[in-house]
Amino acid sequence: MKYFVLSATQSSLCPISLVDDAVLYMNKEQASQNIECGSLPWYSYKTSKNCDLPIEGVLILKSKKIEISIRNINENIYVVDEVFKNIFGKYINSDFIRVEVLSESLERINNKNYYIFRFNQIFDFKNVLDLNKSTYRLDNDFLVLEKADFLNNLDIDILKIDNVDSAQDTFFISELVKEEIEKNKYQGINIFDLSLAQWRDSDDFSFMFLSEDEVNKFVWPI
Repeated sequence: MKYFVLSATQSSLCPISLVDDAVLYMNKEQASQNIECGSLPWYSYKTSKNCDLPIEGVLILKSKKIEISIRNINENIYVVDEVFKNIFGKYINSDFIRVEVLSESLERINNKNYYIFRFNQIFDFKNVLDLNKSTYRLDNDFLVLEKADFLNNLDIDILKIDNVDSAQDTFFISELVKEEIEKNKYQGINIFDLSLAQWRDSDDFSFMFLSEDEVNKFVWPI
């Protein structure tokens, strides 16, 4: 099976990351209070991996102009629009929970429907990579990729690799999923052929001197 990499992109419509641009709250009432996001269970390192996600959640964005197709909130918790919810929902066993995406003044940023979910198809690299064809190293037990090649008999349409370098923590998708995505309009992502993907690691800060177009040539975590 041929694989591709989903990569975040930087643009005026969608930032490369929501880390500094969004906070998920339990509901509108909580969003209007002065609450430290680190106290919320999906942001706490002790509880984020297993906590229940809010069923009346609101995602507050600093910018009104952001358009999201898919972005990470924290750990393996993501926000997606209807298009990506429908595509991912075919291939993973996760609960998609409706969430309101609002500005800081608690107004909807657009008329789209958004959902949050926890991604759970995460595999040890030894079970998915062809170790003879891939180039990688281990840095304090974290996998750092230079070139990735999957096993020929792998039959998983959407997956992530466990304990991968934070700068490489993104989705790998089959050609079938790629084709489904490309039938739709989307914002803030690139799709790279796995064999051609240009990887960077979390110790590489050279991107700070690159233009937006140059930045978007690399794989960025989603």
